Amino acid sequence: MVLNLEIYDIIRTQKGAVLKEFKKNDYLYHEGSIPSGIFCIDTGKVKILKCESKDKKRIVHLASKGEILGIHAIINNHPYTSTAVVMDKTKTVYLSTNEFLELVESDNSYKFLVMKSLCSSIDTMESHINMISDKQSEQRCAQTLIMLINKYGLKQKKILRIKLSLDELASYMCMSRSYMKKIMIDFSGNGLINYSSGEITILDKKQLERIALKIN
Repeated sequence: MVLNLEIYDIIRTQKGAVLKEFKKNDYLYHEGSIPSGIFCIDTGKVKILKCESKDKKRIVHLASKGEILGIHAIINNHPYTSTAVVMDKTKTVYLSTNEFLELVESDNSYKFLVMKSLCSSIDTMESHINMISDKQSEQRCAQTLIMLINKYGLKQKKILRIKLSLDELASYMCMSRSYMKKIMIDFSGNGLINYSSGEITILDKKQLERIALKIN
């Protein structure tokens, strides 16, 4: 996602903006609930889930610092269309629905910035849909890993700065857990990564990039 830091910074400086802290597995909001406000991620990570059936939710987006969640529900005046769950300790800047709408109405330039933010979200979702529908499984996995590297970065020893279970990886890439496990084992066996208890160590980024781009 291309971050729209202009509107992010404007929201952060509003008088009614409130810093909220969340723990792992806390909810920012639930799909189907009336929007109470928007959440600007200051630190941490949040997964966005979409209900596919009564008992199944799929990860449609992985959000990080600088992203604003909940805007489209407020602008379109409908319930939240997804669920936002905190993945690790997270701080957000919260602005209530009324205060956000008052802010947008106060200056036409703000409306343009909000529009840019919404368009960025659409572009991100379209890119993800294209990846999971048009790419072969190995290419899809490699492309996702490169995206995670670029988005979250690496800690010491080349460990990704985001932990994802096999179930979360499978959900995000629209695969079965068993097939996701097979690919991770294959990638590990080929010296591309190491996977242990949600931690992904990147051993050969260049080869992952070749697979992502289908270069032999």
